[in-house]
Amino acid sequence: MKLSEYVESFQKVPLFEGLEPAEISQLLRISEDISARKSDTVVLQDTPGDGFYIIGAGAFEVLKSGNRNEVLGRLEQLSFFGEMSLISNDVRSATVMCVEDGRLKKIPSEPFQKLLEEGDLVAYKVILNMARILAQRLAASDNRLVS
Repeated sequence: MKLSEYVESFQKVPLFEGLEPAEISQLLRISEDISARKSDTVVLQDTPGDGFYIIGAGAFEVLKSGNRNEVLGRLEQLSFFGEMSLISNDVRSATVMCVEDGRLKKIPSEPFQKLLEEGDLVAYKVILNMARILAQRLAASDNRLVS
C-alpha cells in the first residue's frame, strides 16, 4: 500500500481525528510496517510498551491473562492498540494476538516522544485525541459500574 493510500484510510482512525493529510504523513514517516500471521503475538501483557499499532488489514484478539485467560475484544481494520505507550512507560495491560493474517503500522514510542519534546503540534493533537478517547472510555466504564 502506498503512503497516500495509508493517509487516506488513516484519516478515519480516531487518534488522527482533525489531522490534515500532511500531518498524518508526518506521523507515518516515523512508522514501521509489520506483517502478522495467524497466531503471532504482536504485544505481550506485562512487557514494556514500545509503540502503538494501527491495523491496516487482518484481525486481532485482545487477551487478558490472570486466573483465566479472557478475550477482551476483537480488533479489525483501522482499529488501534498500544496507544498508552506513547505517554507512559507502564507495561502492556493485555496481549494482542493475530487471528487472521494482517498488516500493521507501528508508531514507536521513542520517535513520538521526541516529537513531543520538540513541541510538535501534530504529536500534541494525537495526545489530545487520546485524552478524549480515554475520557469516553472512562465514562462508559463508570456507567457500566453504576448500572
